[in-house]
Order: sequence, then structure tokens, then C-alpha cells
Amino acid sequence: MIVGCVSQAGEQAFALGRNLVLVSKLPDSVPAVTIDRQCDSSQQAIHFAAQAIMSGTQDVVIAAGAESMTRVPMGSNFQLHGSAGIGVGPWPKSIQNRYGVTEFSQFHGAQMIADKYDFTREDMDTYALGSHVKAAAAIDSGAFKAEIIPVVTPQGVFDTDDGVRRGGTMEAMAAVKELEKGGSITAANASQMTDGASAAMIVSEAALKRKTVCPLSD
Repeated sequence: MIVGCVSQAGEQAFALGRNLVLVSKLPDSVPAVTIDRQCDSSQQAIHFAAQAIMSGTQDVVIAAGAESMTRVPMGSNFQLHGSAGIGVGPWPKSIQNRYGVTEFSQFHGAQMIADKYDFTREDMDTYALGSHVKAAAAIDSGAFKAEIIPVVTPQGVFDTDDGVRRGGTMEAMAAVKELEKGGSITAANASQMTDGASAAMIVSEAALKRKTVCPLSD
């Protein structure tokens, strides 16, 4: 199992991938590793799984991603050390001097990318609104219902993404203040803080024939 996770602190610390194996019905002989490539962590897990299959070193790999931004807030894995007075943080003077910044911000970085490729505020608002419209339609039609595992909580069964905004309009999105003055990124066209997890089983052709299962994609 390969698991992507950004904030490896608190409940997500100490080999999250291995802990997921231990709490699952998988044999404890199944090895696991946890990786961090920031926002691309779970996608990188897919890449590594595919590479393992393509190289012939593995026949079956579970690639997953998990992040709880409410229980393990963004930046927890280095802010806790800073508040305790331990270490100097992830950006030493050598990096600060090389790039002329005291820290790297994904928000500023995203704006730099938008500027480089000439993404306008209207472009981004249109794309974001369309994304929510499509997500709502998928929920209503049950398009992904077979791929969603309901989670039972004390408050009831949770089986629907509550990050989807319904009833949005371009006018309402245009009224949201931009993150940087003169920029195009806002809270309305950016991804929200959320909790979520996903997993996919990547298998070789030989393993597929042994298991006689139908793949979602090949």
C-alpha cells in the first residue's frame, strides 16, 4: 500500500499507511509506505503504484490518499515544532537567500502560475463554477455511488460530499475578494479546506486474470 498524506502529524503521523493496513482486514504482512508530495501526494501514490506494476516488482498495489484538514490543520507538522521552540523550520537561510523569500506559499505560487499562463479571474471563476455544477449533477444522478464507501458516525451515515456548492452564480463569485490585490485567486475559485480519503487498487494483467475481476480502467 502506498498512501499520500501532506500533514503527517497528530492522527496522521507515525506511518499512516502502515496504520491503515493494521486497522483494515488486510493481512499484517502487507507492507505500506506514506509519501508526501504536498497537494499531489495521492496522485503520486498512483504514479508509484503504476511504476511498481510496470516494472514487474509488484502485481497488486493499493494507492491511496488521506487528509483531515479539520483534525490536523494545514502546517501542523512544522508549526508544532516551531511553537515548542524546536528547530528552525523547513526553510533554512540557504533557501531563503537563494530564492529571496522567507517561506514558500502555495497561494502566491498559484497566482504566479495563473499570471504565467494568462488565466483571468473570469476564466477561473467560470471553471470553478462549472466544476461545482458538474459535481452536483454527478451526486444527483448517483454517477459515483458505487465507488463511495459510506462512513458510519455517531451522527449518522455519511456518504455524500458536502464540499459541493449548489446554486452558485458568476455574479456571486465575482463579489468575493481576491487573495492578493490585483490577483485572480479567491476563496470561491480555490479548493476548500476539507476532510477526505480515496483509494484505488492497481494490478498487473496477470493479477487481473487470477482475480477474475472487472477493471474500471485499463
